[in-house]
Amino acid sequence: MTEKSTAATGAIDETSAADGTRRYPSVTQLTDLIFMLNDGAFNADCADKLKHFAEELEERGIEDGKKVKGKITLTIEVDREHDGVYFFTPDIKLSTPREKHGRTIGWVTPDNRFTPNKPNQGNLFGTVRDVTPTRTVRDV
Repeated sequence: MTEKSTAATGAIDETSAADGTRRYPSVTQLTDLIFMLNDGAFNADCADKLKHFAEELEERGIEDGKKVKGKITLTIEVDREHDGVYFFTPDIKLSTPREKHGRTIGWVTPDNRFTPNKPNQGNLFGTVRDVTPTRTVRDV
């Protein structure tokens, strides 16, 4: 980064680079920091991820016919070196709701194994019996 001094005052011009182009302004808002990360590439890379995130939420909401929640987590790791140089490492995590599955009831046996049978309760029917019809029904 080259600083340019004005001839009249000897002050450093913080708005222009040596080649005459405009320098990136100092961060005053969170959005400024996000735009600064990786020279704007982080922000641009997140655009497609956000689109897919919104698409998935929309599809799940229509499919389930009810409220759907998502979560966006932006993490910026900030490392300060001993000489006052800062390094910013961004990460974004987009979480959509997990697909829910039905619950299954179970217990633990005395030897610590899972079982669908309640301990100390007798078996009324044993294993699930086959109820497939044994005869063929004719259609007349």
